[in-house]
Amino acid sequence: MIEVDQLVKTYNGTPALHGFHLSVAQGELFGLVGPNGAGKTTLIKILATLLEPSAGTVRIAGMEVGHNRAAVKQIVGYMPDQPGLYQDMRLREFLQFFADAFHVNRERQKAAIDRALERAELQDRQDAYVEELSFGLKQRLLLAKTLLHGPKLLLLDEPATGLDPIARLDLRRQLKELNANGVTILISSHILADLEDICTRVALISAGENAAGADGHEVIELAQPVSARVYEVEVAGPTDAAKAAAQSIPGINVISAEGSLLVIELRGGKAEAAALLRRLVNSGAEIVRFDYRSASLEERYQKAFGRPNA
Repeated sequence: MIEVDQLVKTYNGTPALHGFHLSVAQGELFGLVGPNGAGKTTLIKILATLLEPSAGTVRIAGMEVGHNRAAVKQIVGYMPDQPGLYQDMRLREFLQFFADAFHVNRERQKAAIDRALERAELQDRQDAYVEELSFGLKQRLLLAKTLLHGPKLLLLDEPATGLDPIARLDLRRQLKELNANGVTILISSHILADLEDICTRVALISAGENAAGADGHEVIELAQPVSARVYEVEVAGPTDAAKAAAQSIPGINVISAEGSLLVIELRGGKAEAAALLRRLVNSGAEIVRFDYRSASLEERYQKAFGRPNA
């Protein structure tokens, strides 16, 4: 759905993007993370046809963005990080205005607006003024507005900023539903827990370039089959018996054994983990804790950029 190759964008000679590349498959819910000023907003604006690249290639659904702006706009929905709102409009008027702006067919406009109000759960407030809505409800309205013309690709720039936890959960639910219905989504966010919950992959960007994590990869896979898992096993007393039992099992690698804590790499899934636990118990070890340890997106972010997210 998205193909970006050697993308360059400069402002008065200063590079905002420098040789960036990205590939997002149709039907993906894909994340984009990086420090402030990394070039995320510039990239999304280029994809939304709002900025022209200085060099490089950008294609959406096989169309070169610079040569097919009108066609690209028909399939793209863009929600900026600081969207403008017409506060003195009633909700239905607001949606009607954008239905006209998006060239939604007149015969489809009423149904599209009704669907937008339903999606935002604002049917009962359609005659209220936009300024009367809470921040969270305004974000719902903005997302519904962005979807009026039925885009196949959704570009979201920091959509959860300022939302309370309940509103964030609601946004995540909506995005999962849209994605399940075939909408490809590219989302930039500093809220890494949200991306970890909904995305299949996340690309790293820094100083306008592709960044690499500690493992050398520029894209973090968040939904892939895991061939090796790491477990922390805490025992009461020395680890000798548990370590010996673990080492006797094919496919087990004892990474460390310090004090009462074993760190074990296991190839396989839940069945192999259960077999390992049974073997440890049968060895006479008194198991206090048996936990799967996975590096979170936040941990990987910090390893990639060398400091906490800001």
